[in-house]
Amino acid sequence: MKKLQTTAKILIGMAMPLLMLLLIVIGVERFAGDEAWLKKEYDRLEINDYTGMSTEDQIRAFMQMVHYMRGEADSMDVTVKVNGEEMLMYNETEVSHMFDVRALYKKVMIGKWCAVGIIAAAAVFSLIAFRGKEEKRELLRFAAKTLIFAFVGILLFLLVLGLWAILDFDSFWRVFHIVFLDLESSTFDPAASRMIRICPAELFGDMVMRIFVFGLAVGAVLAAAAAVYLFATRRNNRNTLKTVK
Repeated sequence: MKKLQTTAKILIGMAMPLLMLLLIVIGVERFAGDEAWLKKEYDRLEINDYTGMSTEDQIRAFMQMVHYMRGEADSMDVTVKVNGEEMLMYNETEVSHMFDVRALYKKVMIGKWCAVGIIAAAAVFSLIAFRGKEEKRELLRFAAKTLIFAFVGILLFLLVLGLWAILDFDSFWRVFHIVFLDLESSTFDPAASRMIRICPAELFGDMVMRIFVFGLAVGAVLAAAAAVYLFATRRNNRNTLKTVK
């Protein structure tokens, strides 16, 4: 039983940071294809003259990227009007880049389900290994503490990334592509790339911050609930110790 309990605690130690990261992935899934938000952003940025496209075509083109990235579309082909001329939106280089992005997104989704599996395993092992009332309470206190530490760690990490993105989004985006994608194939000339024109840094910066804020907000709620539980059970623990003495 001791080995099972140790295994459960190890899994919980892995599960809590993964849960915090999972919130970011959920944010990506939720916000990457938000057409209503995209319309507000494009209206605010007023880049129609710069792109030569209507807001509706910009949104359709952006959503085609999203659908392709998610595996919901077989190709990047989408027809738009640029300065009144109808044409395919994306060129071969852009399609090649999005092929790499699609592969990365697939890996992230695999990682997501692996994280879900570890969280589920932690729950199952905990239910099997800790059966007594006092054991369960101590386990929940351990899980609550671990969740708070995980939240603080992820909070600091995301705050650093968020501050970096706010102060210098170009370098943030460049390093992201160096780490996760091929930088050379991810570098486009705005004069030749319609993809870059409909994806200005301001739009991606706002989207990244939106995802971070979502992840931190939900994480903060969970951490606050864990802190309340620890505070509520602390008095019970003291009473139990007095009774034992």
